[in-house]
This record gives sequence, structure tokens and C-alpha cells, in this order.
Amino acid sequence: MIKIYCSEKNLPEKKYLFDVIFGEFLGIDYELVLKSDEKNYVIELSNNNKIIIEDHFWNRTGQDELSYLNQEFLPIEISYAHNQFTFEEDLPVLYGNPEVIIERNNIFCSIDLFATIYFFLSRWEEYISTDRDFAERFKYVNSISAKFNIIDRPIVNELTEFLWNMLLFSGYKGRRKEHNFTPIITHDIDQPVRINNFKMFWKIFGKNLIRYKNIDGALMNIAVYVLNKFTPKYDLANCYEFLMDVSDSINTKSHFIFQNSKKTKFDWGYDINSKFIQDTFQKIKSRGHFIGYHPGFYTLDNPELWKKEYEELCNSTLIKIKQGRQHYLRFKAPFTWQIWEDNGLETDSTLGYSEREGFRCGTCYEYSVYNFLTRKKLKLKEVPLILMEVSLMGYQNIIEPKIFFERFDTLVKKVRKYAGNFVFLWHNSAFDRSVFTKNFYKELITHLNN
Repeated sequence: MIKIYCSEKNLPEKKYLFDVIFGEFLGIDYELVLKSDEKNYVIELSNNNKIIIEDHFWNRTGQDELSYLNQEFLPIEISYAHNQFTFEEDLPVLYGNPEVIIERNNIFCSIDLFATIYFFLSRWEEYISTDRDFAERFKYVNSISAKFNIIDRPIVNELTEFLWNMLLFSGYKGRRKEHNFTPIITHDIDQPVRINNFKMFWKIFGKNLIRYKNIDGALMNIAVYVLNKFTPKYDLANCYEFLMDVSDSINTKSHFIFQNSKKTKFDWGYDINSKFIQDTFQKIKSRGHFIGYHPGFYTLDNPELWKKEYEELCNSTLIKIKQGRQHYLRFKAPFTWQIWEDNGLETDSTLGYSEREGFRCGTCYEYSVYNFLTRKKLKLKEVPLILMEVSLMGYQNIIEPKIFFERFDTLVKKVRKYAGNFVFLWHNSAFDRSVFTKNFYKELITHLNN
């Protein structure tokens, strides 16, 4: 067992970090020893070797331990470290400086890895931002990840490996927790069928005819629009069996995340008790795939509506649903997490940027979240979203499958390197883009098994 010495300054935050890093990520037992005069973090091994990590963050908070929730505490610049402990070619340093000194087997580290990990996992950066988009979402362009172009790096994972390498050098003999690369395939069911009114028909018809020059696809849209008056069998979004077949082909299960909201400008408003949806629920359950909860657009600031929609969905599916994702990826730290916690949900997978794929939370590991206002670690786990197809197809206007696949593959390799969770979102209604066919989707998913 290792011992960690630190002061009582911002103790709830420090204990949260130690629990996640040493407990959840590394699986190492530790003993916390409080020393009022300790300004930094001292990790002591059983052989008395020490790793001293400088505190460049909490020491600045003064008597008000929540004073860091301020623009002044955001990283101002970034530097890069390269030494025998870095897992990548270099290591981004957001707090502290790159200097690491070894003296008589003791390591003196000026990189405040704890501050950086807390920065990414807690999402306090988002709390202090007032610049929001139309859906009241924190904008990627305002993030530190965008400012320093580090969104494609799982920095929390990099820092965890950096810490592990220092422990090994110092003589740690224990084993670490094993992680496995895990594809998590999710489908937000915003529209159970795609072409169910003239407005939607005209949108898809025009896209095929004008944007993609796909005459056959446009003619098919006409046929499906007519047939949908009688049966949704031929609708492009009615692909639940196909999606399950593809997931089964790589020995994983799909997560179908359903809404239960009234029709609004941002919500489709479908009837979860209709025969079509009930039959779909039954097919998903009978094949061992998962049903999740997709809270409606207006649940973000309305815990009562969130709970009402959730309980009705559970009653309709005859399942106590434990997982899901917010519609439109609407999220407010730490309030959204607290709503999920209060309703007994186990995992959320909202945290990816709409506009950009990558590592919003700096990690591809599942982790316990923290309410930095109540200063409590929650039971709720975040399983960060790594890639949503609409981020590329829609927000970034990528219409070439080759480019999509390259971006997909780059992230898969990163997640595989750290044996993390590759959380992928592909909407059931996304096949209206004729260049992104079912064969292309199958190629993507099959690639996860290579």
C-alpha cells in the first residue's frame, strides 16, 4: 500500500481525485495522511521512496475553497514535457511546468497532474462560461481543448500512465487494474421513423436530389413516403434489426436510447405506447440489447419533467432503465449529473461535444462524477461519448466516407491504446445521407473488432 500525504486544503476535491485515479483507474490501495504544513502531494512507497508532486492549483484558492470557479484559474498557456515517464512523445502541461527531477530515487515533479485531471473530469470549466449556443450548451470553441488543440488527446489517460511509470520507477511492486478496449455502440432514437410528414420528406428528397445527385435515392424517398401512410416497414429509420445484427457480429450489444417527450420544436414527440414502438421494445429486449433514456430538450432545467418522462418510459418498457444520454447533448455541470443521480441512474453518456469528436472529459474510461458545488462524489458514472456521426456529417459538413473513416480510425486507435471505452453514437435515422450507407456503417463497426 502507498501513503499519500497532503494538507486538508480542498480535501473533498483531493479525496475525490485519489479515489478515481488510484482506485477506479489504477486499482491501487492507498492510505491518506493529512499534514497541515504539507504544501504539495507526497506519495510514499513501502520502500520509503517518494514522489513529490507540486500543487500549483489548490494552494491558490485562499480561504474560499471554491474560489477556483473563476476565469482566473483556467490554464493560461500550455507547455509540453518529455521524459522517461511520459507515455506519449510529449505530455501537455496545463498546470505547473515540465520539470521532473530525480534525486536518490525520489522524484520531484513540477507537473500538477492532479489539477489537470480534476479540470477535465469535473467539467468546472463549463460552469463558469456564460457564452452558450442556441441549446444553452457550452461551446467547444470556448474550451481549453479547442484553444490548445488537444481535443484528440485523452490527457487524463496520459497522466495516469505518467503517474504509473513514476510509481514503477520508485519501486512499486503491486499490480494495477486491467482495462479492456470496449466498443459501446449507441443509437439515440430521436425519430423512430424518418419520413412521416411532408416537411421531412421534402428535406430528405431535396438532399438526395440536389446535394448528392442521387436520383434513385430521391425516387425511393417518394415510395417510402407513400408506404409510410400504411406501414413503417420500409422507412430508412426502421433499421433496429439491422443495427442489432451488426453489433452481434462483433459480439457486443447496441444501446437504443429512447425519448418520451411531447412534440416540440426540438422533440419528435412519438408515442412510446404505439404498437410499432412496443414491438420495437420487445425485439430489443428479446435479443439482449439495451434500452436507455433520452430526456427531452426541455428537461435540462426541469427535474420534475425529467422524472415524469423517465418514469413513464420505464413503465412502458417494463424495465428499470439505468443508462442514457441527454437529447441534443444538453448538459450543465454539475446540475445535469445531479438530476441523474437523484433518479437513481447508473451511467450517463452525454459528454461529447456536438461540434467536434474527441475527448471532452480527457478520458476514455468510465468514472465517478463529482458535484463541485455540493463537493460530493456521486454514485453516477460518466461514460464519455467519443464520436457522434452528426459531428462529422452535420456540424463539420464532411460528406466523404473516406475522411469520416480516417477520423473514426484515429480515435479508435487512441482508445485502443489505453484499453478504454469507444463510445460511438449513430442515430437510427442517419441513413438518409446516401453516401453513408448501411454497408459503410457495417464497415465501421466491423473495424472495431480488428
